[in-house]
Amino acid sequence: MTAATFDRSVPERTTRTLVWTEYLFLLGVAVATLVTVDPLRMNLEADTIIKHLGLAISIPAIALNLIGHRLFAPSGPRHPIMAPIQAVWPLFLLAGLIVVGALYARLFMHLQDTFLNVGLYMLITFATATVVLQTEAPERFLRAYFGIAVAAALVMGLALIANYGKRQVYHEQIFLIVPMAVLFFLGMRGRPLSRWGGTLFFLGMGWMSQKFTSYMVTGLTLLYLGIVLWSWSRSRYSALHRVTAAYWATLLIALVPVAWIVVAHHGGVDVPTGNTGYRLHTYAAAWDRFVDSPLWGTLFMAQSVHKFTLYNIGISGNRLPTHSDVLDLLANGGIIAVMLLIAGWYCIGRLARRMLFGPEAEGHAWYAYGHTLAATSICAVLVYTFNPILLQPSMAYLVWANLGVLLGLALRFSQPGGKIKK
Repeated sequence: MTAATFDRSVPERTTRTLVWTEYLFLLGVAVATLVTVDPLRMNLEADTIIKHLGLAISIPAIALNLIGHRLFAPSGPRHPIMAPIQAVWPLFLLAGLIVVGALYARLFMHLQDTFLNVGLYMLITFATATVVLQTEAPERFLRAYFGIAVAAALVMGLALIANYGKRQVYHEQIFLIVPMAVLFFLGMRGRPLSRWGGTLFFLGMGWMSQKFTSYMVTGLTLLYLGIVLWSWSRSRYSALHRVTAAYWATLLIALVPVAWIVVAHHGGVDVPTGNTGYRLHTYAAAWDRFVDSPLWGTLFMAQSVHKFTLYNIGISGNRLPTHSDVLDLLANGGIIAVMLLIAGWYCIGRLARRMLFGPEAEGHAWYAYGHTLAATSICAVLVYTFNPILLQPSMAYLVWANLGVLLGLALRFSQPGGKIKK
């Protein structure tokens, strides 16, 4: 792979438009987003058909997109889907391992609650990357994709404000809200009102959510922005300036939790409990299953929910998930599954860092998009470490679709010559 050549100018408007299969794929993204947001509180995620509708729309869209490009763009890559698979093969191998194990559990062990959805939706990463990699109108695709993402984040943000102090909403979806601050901070540098208004609004949603996970996502987003700013300073300022900036930044970030503790101690805020009794019990059970088979676990030939015996929850017959997707992977795939997941993250992170996030890329129009996708994906990891979002189809779709768009952008920049088709 050759180094990318970045055009620092904003891409010119082009007469090229998206093909209908790309519009269909974006419709799948919009449907998955609608089910995740569920603005009218219709419990869409509970409907067996609706919760998988985004995937059902996307599968034929991707298949027809591949066929169309093969027929009408013969000069393009012969097997475009192989590029993302080769680049992030550990994640593809993990998805295959989960699908095979879950299918065996369903077909031969007659288990209904399996990990099949986890593996299937993980494959969205490669499908999305393929669409991004071969589209002839990437700028239009990105504007549409982020239009959906920002609209959803705004709706959820307004709902968080409206429900503040009344009930807690969207705490699992918080990884789709707070990291939008990165998009506004990096993408609106010529418009200070929009930049700071959008940044502060989305960062503030972590507080409005009133959940420990949301506070951690906000802190992680701030840390991500701090690392980006520090990377800028390395090439622009002297060592003294960098040390001074790091000192004041660390001090200001440290003051945030201190202020929160002081306010909470004086009764100025309701401190979330984190539901520790339930979590510690299910975490311990998952750890015990891992200890029983630490190398490969159950190879995902097991149920994704288990009987909760500590006390009566009152829902789902007390058959509930572990509340940590990472622990589920560890318990059912062992060290092998977790190492494949970490290797997949590493492959994408390394490629994105080399191709999208170098100093020469700062002026490119897609720089903010890439960093927003990276921050969203990292925050998603934090969320699914403490919540079972990979078992929820619509949210899992968005977790892997965001990672797929990031992978697709990085692969476009890594093409021979580094020129991106506009």
